[in-house]
Amino acid sequence: MCEHQTPEAHAAPDISSSINSIIAAANKHDRYKLLEDDSLPAADLNNPIHPAFKWFDCNGPMRQALLLASQFLAHDSLLTFFAHLIYGRELTATDGGKHKVYLSDPLNNASDARRQELINGAREALHCLAHSVRFDWMNHGKRVYARTMTDSFKPVHEAYCNAFQKRVTTKIELNERFGQFYTDKDGYTASSRCAQFRHDFHFAMTIVHELVHAVGIMRRGHTKEEWIRTDYPDTEWGYVWENFMFGYILNPQDRDRHGTYLLMKKVWAVPALANKHGGKQYSDVPMSWIAQWFRQETWDIIAKHGPSAIPPPETHFKIQSNHKFCIWVVSTDNLDMKPDIVALGRRWRHEKQILEACGLPVRSTDKIHWRPQTKGNVRKHNVPIPLRFSRRNQQYPMGSQTSRVSKVTRATVTKKIVKSTTVKHTTPTSGSGKSRKRHTEEDTESVRPAKTVKR
Repeated sequence: MCEHQTPEAHAAPDISSSINSIIAAANKHDRYKLLEDDSLPAADLNNPIHPAFKWFDCNGPMRQALLLASQFLAHDSLLTFFAHLIYGRELTATDGGKHKVYLSDPLNNASDARRQELINGAREALHCLAHSVRFDWMNHGKRVYARTMTDSFKPVHEAYCNAFQKRVTTKIELNERFGQFYTDKDGYTASSRCAQFRHDFHFAMTIVHELVHAVGIMRRGHTKEEWIRTDYPDTEWGYVWENFMFGYILNPQDRDRHGTYLLMKKVWAVPALANKHGGKQYSDVPMSWIAQWFRQETWDIIAKHGPSAIPPPETHFKIQSNHKFCIWVVSTDNLDMKPDIVALGRRWRHEKQILEACGLPVRSTDKIHWRPQTKGNVRKHNVPIPLRFSRRNQQYPMGSQTSRVSKVTRATVTKKIVKSTTVKHTTPTSGSGKSRKRHTEEDTESVRPAKTVKR
């Protein structure tokens, strides 16, 4: 989220402790396999690593994460997202009396030939990031996953680098806790396959999330992001990509753990809208869903049919943070969970009595409401999922039913994108800042430390 963005009006509940306790009770004995699943196969990715990641040790423990991150940038079905960001034209619309600058979608109504030309241009532009983006580690405790900012070093561009402005470059700083887990003798190499999958997935997702911000900076020369669609919750380009890729925002839990603990998902929505409908909802993400991203058959499907061909994680339970009534609501169709949730509620009430007797502060949200639902209702959300892409952007040029993977060695230069889609670089009127970062859930509207420079 942007550094200039104001925090939501209502203070978030003590999520760092409360929601983790609820998740632990709901997943008692790992009943939903959110942590370990011995039935999962090993990873089999063996694709080239994208040149944008050359700063990292591509042959060390983080290799699997870099292979995954490279897949996110490799296929035509995914490069449509970047073509929109790079070649969309800045337009202005009025929404609710407010003027919004947004990007047109150059792929809409484009011929198959033109569409492929834009996709090829996006591929070349991402290769330009290999010498236009610098990475570094930062020490920000658990508050920020990563941040992307403007930089001033002068790279040597290749002939195909014609999509971006040349005034500024970018720097991505990643929380050093990511790297420490890979190098610690008690970290990555000593962890289970599933623990490695979770950390690799989170790290790869964070890197690409930040690269999306870097694309924006390279396009316009500053950090103030335009709307991708005027009906999206906000202008957060990193969240736009997560919504496009997964259909959800994915949040690691329990930041006190070494590495990446279990993941939860939530629908990307305006906090006020979620609060109007009972509060933000978080639901579980099984290990089987995470592990599939490290299998080549998953990417063969995505290459042909796009990311929406991968079903969302199956929802076994939902946790809702209701600010109005200062209560947590746990919904599930599994009645076996009820005794564990009820026991947690009793424990919280007992702890509250002890704290009050000692004159110590207590949590504002210390009540849990158990709500049994049918399986169908458990899968429903209290807010709509933002549109991931237009119907046209789910279609690919004739004959492109085979995987188109980005080549890391450029032997030729593709045709320059014609002037009609040249990016319009404007001077920001406010909030341009020098960096974009994503804060912890306590600081913003979610439940995890932020990754990025996001707005």
